[in-house]
Amino acid sequence: MKTVMIVPTFWGRDSQTGWQMGDEIYDHPTPLDQKGTLGRLIDSLEILNNKNFELVILLVVTSPELRDKALKKVKEILQEHKAPVKTYLVSDRELEEIKSFHCKNNKPSPRLLSLKGYSNVRNICLYSAYLLEAEVLILIDDDEIFEDPQFIDKTHEFIGGRFYGQTVDGVAGYYLNKNNEYYDDVEIEPWMTFWNRFGSKKKAFDKIIGKSPRLKKTPFAFGGLMVIHRNLFRIVPFDPELTRGEDIDYLINARMFGFNFFLDNQLNIKHLSPGKKHSIWQHFRQDIYRFFYERAKIKSQYEKPNMILVKAEDFNPYPGEFLKDDLEDKVFKTNTILALDYLSNRQINNYQASIKNIYLAEYEAIPPKNVFEEYLKVQDEWYKTLKFARKNIYELKKIISNTVINRTINIEYKQNKDAFLDKVYKNTLNMPFFQSIKEEEKEELIKIFKFKDYKASEIIAEKGRDDDSVYIVIEGEIKIVDQNTLKQEEIKFIKLKKGDLFGLTSLISSKSTQYLADVISVEPSLIASIKREELLSFLSEHHKSGVKLTLYLMKELNDQLENLIDLYTSIESKSSDISDRF
Repeated sequence: MKTVMIVPTFWGRDSQTGWQMGDEIYDHPTPLDQKGTLGRLIDSLEILNNKNFELVILLVVTSPELRDKALKKVKEILQEHKAPVKTYLVSDRELEEIKSFHCKNNKPSPRLLSLKGYSNVRNICLYSAYLLEAEVLILIDDDEIFEDPQFIDKTHEFIGGRFYGQTVDGVAGYYLNKNNEYYDDVEIEPWMTFWNRFGSKKKAFDKIIGKSPRLKKTPFAFGGLMVIHRNLFRIVPFDPELTRGEDIDYLINARMFGFNFFLDNQLNIKHLSPGKKHSIWQHFRQDIYRFFYERAKIKSQYEKPNMILVKAEDFNPYPGEFLKDDLEDKVFKTNTILALDYLSNRQINNYQASIKNIYLAEYEAIPPKNVFEEYLKVQDEWYKTLKFARKNIYELKKIISNTVINRTINIEYKQNKDAFLDKVYKNTLNMPFFQSIKEEEKEELIKIFKFKDYKASEIIAEKGRDDDSVYIVIEGEIKIVDQNTLKQEEIKFIKLKKGDLFGLTSLISSKSTQYLADVISVEPSLIASIKREELLSFLSEHHKSGVKLTLYLMKELNDQLENLIDLYTSIESKSSDISDRF
């Protein structure tokens, strides 16, 4: 299963300036004059036994004017702390390029493609994973570190399978605090008396995390440790109207659409948060809007085909206890105590802000529109956005692929012969293609080849394009695919690895042939190519070697054609089975 891990990293103004009115509110954005926690997370990747995944760092800023400085800062961190896996750095630049591509194709700029607010950030995580053709997406936050070598294997153990007859579409893990406990690392204060969120979470954690079995349905999830299968994230987006708590809201949305989220009580990560930098009343205000919004979404549901009606009790004890009719009473009592606490400490502005929370809960926090219907519109827009992405997958995927930080292949024979000889030459000559050729003739032949490296997801040969070359995969991996735009998926015909050939049909044609599918690099790849006329000329000039090489090439072509016939037979059989059922 192709796996992509995505880590949003949040950056704000320098320490002295701090948060300014109008800036986005995030829990703990890193000041631009500090290194933050991202490098620590990258270093911890080394402990993982399984590194068969790609990493996307998603850059988020509290204000647009910080974009360039933050991008430079994060690039420096990624260059200093080199990740042991292929790493992309995605920012607003790529989103602007994607939106521009939509406009060039007479499509409106997608509203859901934004890096402003937690839910929108998470949707860009889903979108990036979709463009990179991930089957499994792992969401991680940058204030965490890996301590379990088996972490990646555990994320794969259940996702996409079935558990007691139910599909496992999402798996939630949990955080460990500095004391290796799964509880929130907070001090209980008087204002929490009627807003016992942490007490409710403790009951939920003990019930779901602290008891067997290992895998169980969960009412909560953590955005910093979610494993989401492609079947889920291509259908269900995060709700962009939500200010915070987008992780649990996503679980609610998934449940409405019939998808299942489980918690794995052996899947965890160390959470070492630098602490929230905003006042209590600010976070509380976001919680007010969040819970009123989620409650309205649940209450405004109505029966709809292929969807499930959920209720607050389905998410007890947390967040269910904050989605019921006594929410207003909880808000009033809690903000009254919080305001008096501020007043006793002569924090007049904070006192006034807490009193205003009571007013907002009464007159502004209740959504004016039908939240359920509005979310259905969002879901429909998400489906259309991904449908367009699937239709234009290669162009859009290039935008993400061009942000690779640690691409390693970059060799040109003509420009750097010594580097070529050291890293590729001997390896190439040992490939089956050259085994039938006399030693003295190998270098003569290899000089006729052209070598080119390709980025991940780059098109090597395009469907319908004329071509008269034979190709050898020197390094990396490529795939031959066709597109099924109706299902927003691709039909994979074959994967080719080091030493494999393609383009052999050009040898049996008197003119250029057209590719019937796309040839695409799966990962950074080095490809050698030779024109048909140049290869035929070599074969005629070197009779003995030419005969042996021709026999080898014909056998390879015959094997490829037989495999292709078997594949088409299999596809037609499946298509027939499907048509018989409808």
